Amino acid sequence: MAKINFTKEHEAKLDALAVKMLKENGIVRTSMGQPLNIVELMHTTSITTLNTIKANLAKQIQKKEEGDEWVETDSSALDKMKEIKDLVNLIIGWKRYNMEVAENKAKKAELTKKLAELKESTKTPQDRIKEMEDALAELEEF
Repeated sequence: MAKINFTKEHEAKLDALAVKMLKENGIVRTSMGQPLNIVELMHTTSITTLNTIKANLAKQIQKKEEGDEWVETDSSALDKMKEIKDLVNLIIGWKRYNMEVAENKAKKAELTKKLAELKESTKTPQDRIKEMEDALAELEEF
């Protein structure tokens, strides 16, 4: 499995763009026209939907960039679309990174449990007797 490369720089850029979108009360529309705010994008939208949104934004950006060179285009709208596409891409990376972290924590917990079980199964009766005697001695202090 490939390790997700989501750096502190990515996180800082994500934070900046997310706060900007939050302050501007910005929304992103899905291909079905459903408006999504930053909280929905980050916490309830699937990676598949985010990839679809990113692909649609890329198509819209390409279409605007390839437009008639003799007609003045709204560069601020184009810049905003590029910024939103970048934000969506960063959210995808953030979600994938968090999924990887959660999977690794689960694997670590499982391995720790198996290791403890293995250690316990290899103890001799004398080791177990010694542990019980030590536990009893601690309780006798009370």
